[in-house]
Amino acid sequence: MTPDLADIQANILRGYRAGHARHFALSAPTPAAAGALLAAVTSGDETACPQVTTAAPWTHKPAYCLNVGLTSAGLSACGVPPAMLAAFPLAFRQGSAARSSLPPTSPTDVGLGDIGTSAPGRWILGGPATGAVHLLISLGTGNAPALEDRSRQLRDQFAADAIVEVFHHDATALPGGAVHFGYKDGISQPWIDGTPGQRPEDLQPTVPTGDFLLGRDYRNHYRGNFLAAIPPVLGDNGTYSAFRILRQDVEAFETFLALAAEHWKLPPELMAAKLLGRWRNGSPLVLTPDAPGPVSEAHINAYDYAPTAAHPVFFDDDIGLRCPIGAHMRRLNPRGALVMGQPHSRRIVRRGMPYGPVFDPLHPDHAERGLVGHFICGDIESQFEFIQRFWVNQDLATSGLRGTRDPILGAQPDSGGRFVMRSSDTRDPIILDNLPRLVETRGSLYCFLPGIGGLRYLASLSAKTASAAKTANAAGEAP
Repeated sequence: MTPDLADIQANILRGYRAGHARHFALSAPTPAAAGALLAAVTSGDETACPQVTTAAPWTHKPAYCLNVGLTSAGLSACGVPPAMLAAFPLAFRQGSAARSSLPPTSPTDVGLGDIGTSAPGRWILGGPATGAVHLLISLGTGNAPALEDRSRQLRDQFAADAIVEVFHHDATALPGGAVHFGYKDGISQPWIDGTPGQRPEDLQPTVPTGDFLLGRDYRNHYRGNFLAAIPPVLGDNGTYSAFRILRQDVEAFETFLALAAEHWKLPPELMAAKLLGRWRNGSPLVLTPDAPGPVSEAHINAYDYAPTAAHPVFFDDDIGLRCPIGAHMRRLNPRGALVMGQPHSRRIVRRGMPYGPVFDPLHPDHAERGLVGHFICGDIESQFEFIQRFWVNQDLATSGLRGTRDPILGAQPDSGGRFVMRSSDTRDPIILDNLPRLVETRGSLYCFLPGIGGLRYLASLSAKTASAAKTANAAGEAP
């Protein structure tokens, strides 16, 4: 079924590629406040307030991109009745902090990896010690002045509707589309069926629309629909997001690369490529194993880790000679390889941007820097949480993976993580056993991103709830 692009929030099917972004975490003290804000951002009156951007095709890039998400508490704040809220998945209703705090099932189980310095009790957003969040508005613009202009408009609207700004977090794109670890980012995203634009060359299959969008007779790869019992008026064309603030320890990363490269007599850039699966310029190891490229932008994703029926002569990297089996990219997206189970599964859309100043290795500082943004999927538990729990942090009984966690995102043991890589010469596999934890969670929220119709339904529901409460109070009754 063709997606109704005008009813889908932008940045789900196609990235906006903002230069600057600001995420507003908001609290709505009353249903009237929540409803008024949702009505304002879906009114169509852009002169009064920035509007939620849709996925409708555009010939000229919009001046900004605006997305709205609601937490489970936010849906309640809008007046969604308990029976309707109960139709939403348990993981979403429990929320990110609770899901990250589930008790371990084994001595090696670290859950989603939010332990130690990443534990919810230390978060700056979404944790038990931070303010309750009902709505998350994400604003992206091409330049800093536009970000401030639109932010000023939004804050005027917040004030008019008695909305409380609990927290905000900024992000700024780095030169060349890189992240703070130096890798070019945003290269490989799932191509969702019905996405507008020209499909890039990619050996991965098109992902069913229902893996990311609810309702509307979309089908996911289970041949079902993640809408379940959520009323279509609220759920159609909606999706879920795990919003994450991730601190990156760049100094520890660069120090580790230098020490490991010196010990094993290998170039630091090769060591960096082995940990991720790509060279820092984006070229994949399976295509350019000895040097970083060049690979054209059109073909940068045209690869796999093993031959398939569709591409029978492709290089077979079954043992990880070129790209280690445990490399970050390969663990989180094994493509056609069977080492992680069903091939081409558990895909998510990543819409993140760096935050913090550029790291200068000649003048290291203690400034915080990292990545902030949305990890979008049709089901939080079977997509985002599965990847985090099993592919990132689980001890997998596979050659090259046993006793290891993801080298970039993994919650490494205090004694240091383990990583196995092979070289092109005859020596035994290189085993790194002192990998530090490189990424920490600083905050997280589970959000529902409704379609435009769903946002307007919530605005109407909030207004009705507020009106009913006012009438009951006037009559001296309990609301």
